[in-house]
Amino acid sequence: MPNTRLYWLHTLSPTHVGIGRGVGYIDLPIDRDAVTNWPIVRGSGFKGVWADYHKANEENRKKDPILRAAFGITGGESEANSGSLLPTDAKLVCLPVRSFRGTFAWTTSPLCLQMLHRTLSLAGVANLPQAPQTLPEDKAHHATGSMLVEEKHIYLEDLDFTAVECHIASAWADKIGNWVFGKNDPWAMEFQKRFVVLPDLAFDFLCETGTEVHTRVRIDDDLKTVAKGALWTEESLPAETILMGVIQCDRVFGKDGEDITPDGLLDRFAKKTLTLQIGGKATVGRGQVRCVFTEV
Repeated sequence: MPNTRLYWLHTLSPTHVGIGRGVGYIDLPIDRDAVTNWPIVRGSGFKGVWADYHKANEENRKKDPILRAAFGITGGESEANSGSLLPTDAKLVCLPVRSFRGTFAWTTSPLCLQMLHRTLSLAGVANLPQAPQTLPEDKAHHATGSMLVEEKHIYLEDLDFTAVECHIASAWADKIGNWVFGKNDPWAMEFQKRFVVLPDLAFDFLCETGTEVHTRVRIDDDLKTVAKGALWTEESLPAETILMGVIQCDRVFGKDGEDITPDGLLDRFAKKTLTLQIGGKATVGRGQVRCVFTEV
């Protein structure tokens, strides 16, 4: 697809992109994909904080035609226009999971990589590693030089897998590490050491149970005890989670005679790495996220 960029979200602190009050044991759950039930960051939520980073409020959009073209503006029929930068939802790529050896692993699954491969191919990314096949339920494929292996096994939470070194896992670890952290960056090398492909069933289980659930309270100022009804639980994506989405800009709306092109908007707003605050609970340190844009 022409005029397309990828955006990668790497959570630096637990991130609560919620859906309001839940119906289960978690009072404030995170948003999840309706089909896979994997965590997700909606494109609408990302676009809001992306626009806020560039100070694209209503007043500034009225003054600046580039902000107006990029993120749109409300108003009457003659002045309202849709934003030209169109982000998709950011889908899960790697979930961090506690490991017996190596502290933690960046985990994914054959299905997750197959879906990533499809999205990247549709976006126009070339020279991709092949999509991995389904794994036996007792095996985990790791990249070359993994620090997760203990006597030919990988232990994640209370799960035990036979460790198998795999060139496909190594290729994906190299690609994703370079996209998220940068080529030859020390963290890209660290990513390769901790990258592991799990069976689909195990990955689904960890996506359901491996998120962070915090118990929160509000203290009564006078009594210094928990205020009545002010005890709740909230779910967050753990720090080090990696997600990916696509940004398209096939045409520019509302140029008002200005020389504004899709490439120009992408180069201005989807070029450098940003640090964004995504989701709620910012006052307690939640939602610090690196946003990395990569060209197709």
